[in-house]
Amino acid sequence: MKRCSLIIHSVSGNIYIIGEYLRQKLVELGVDARLYRVEDSDLHILANRMDSVNQYYEDILELPVASEETLLKSDMIILGAPTRFGNMTAEMKAFIDSTFPLSETRALEGRLFGCFTSCTHSICEGSHALDSMLYWAQNMALIHIPYGVHTEIQLSNQPVAGIVHLEGKENAIRPSDRLGGVIETYARAVAEYLAD
Repeated sequence: MKRCSLIIHSVSGNIYIIGEYLRQKLVELGVDARLYRVEDSDLHILANRMDSVNQYYEDILELPVASEETLLKSDMIILGAPTRFGNMTAEMKAFIDSTFPLSETRALEGRLFGCFTSCTHSICEGSHALDSMLYWAQNMALIHIPYGVHTEIQLSNQPVAGIVHLEGKENAIRPSDRLGGVIETYARAVAEYLAD
């Protein structure tokens, strides 16, 4: 069975919700899908100040921390992180920066890649964060499996590169049923690639 590692940085819980739902859908489709987190030494501070962060704080901390070994055991890597100023969060950036030696040895070459994000303002802002994750994947010689174009899902308004969730100014808008349809569509595409 092929392994898909979903590696997330979640602050408000929205990335956790998306990652866990995608993991569940992949498992239903016969994929060994596992959810990991990156280190965030400040999350407890935000959890004390914001209810939206505190709601999923313990669930996030229960996830195993991703490592180089996680990547090496994966047939597919999916990154998920909030968007900050059109880029991924510093915590996700620190994780991928730690993988630089793998780019020089090309140890991940030919494995599959996907990405998703959540952002405050616009799909366009989220698209920039997806692009920054894609630059990492390209340097690692990963093969990007995009979300693609899906006209059968009305009003999904998703970029081709990956999935974007709009969470609003206070990060309190949780992923909806409509986004669930987007995630299920992407899970089916990923499962097909991993079955080959």
